[in-house]
Amino acid sequence: MRIAVTARGRTLDDQVEPRFGRCPYFLLVDTDTLDTEAIENPNLALGGGAGIQSAQLMAEHDAKVVLTGNCGPNAYQTLTAADIEVVVGVSGTVREAVQRFRSGAFASTQVPNVASHFGMGAATQPPGPGMTGGVDMGRGMGMGGGRGMGGGRGMGGGRGMGGGRGMGMGGRGMGMGGGVPIPVAGAGMAPTGKVKRRLVAVVDGPACTGCGVCVDACPVEAITIDRIAVVDANTCTGCGQCVTECPEDALALKKG
Repeated sequence: MRIAVTARGRTLDDQVEPRFGRCPYFLLVDTDTLDTEAIENPNLALGGGAGIQSAQLMAEHDAKVVLTGNCGPNAYQTLTAADIEVVVGVSGTVREAVQRFRSGAFASTQVPNVASHFGMGAATQPPGPGMTGGVDMGRGMGMGGGRGMGGGRGMGGGRGMGGGRGMGMGGRGMGMGGGVPIPVAGAGMAPTGKVKRRLVAVVDGPACTGCGVCVDACPVEAITIDRIAVVDANTCTGCGQCVTECPEDALALKKG
């Protein structure tokens, strides 16, 4: 089985990273052979949507289970939509975590265990139902949303500090590149790159107000408004920007 472990380094002897969306590395491990592939996380510095983007990355690399310390609601929803099991509360080295998984010591979680935007390093937010607490910056300061150079998402599109929507830097800024880096393969496992697109955005019709925020957020122009948002599933890349930006939580990622 191919599982993913959030890690602070590239090897099995590095520590498990407690943050999912903002971990420095994902280690993809074959539980039968312990062959390992290290993927540097391109979403580490995102101002918002890191959990969704990282979950999509795990879907693209065909992980079946994710082992991590903490997982927020957006990442959890995206992972479960991709049929990826989530195990939280994991600590120690990656090797120890894999061995415990192989022995059956872990059980999949049924709910996220921290609030949205955990690990962004600002004010502490009281935990919601089923959550153990976490760090929150409201809606974030928005390092994504524009269309930058080299396919990246530039400065702007953020929703401001503490739940507002006014601290973004504007529309289409100078991005740093949004592609997935070439993974570093361990012994016996060749880099896989992007395996396949498994997720697309879907609209909750009753919740959608047709405000058009998702239209502006979509980097591939896959969304239009016809009273409510309409997603072109053939164009949608499942990047999750619309999910992050929707003020009504009317969008989610599902299997395409």
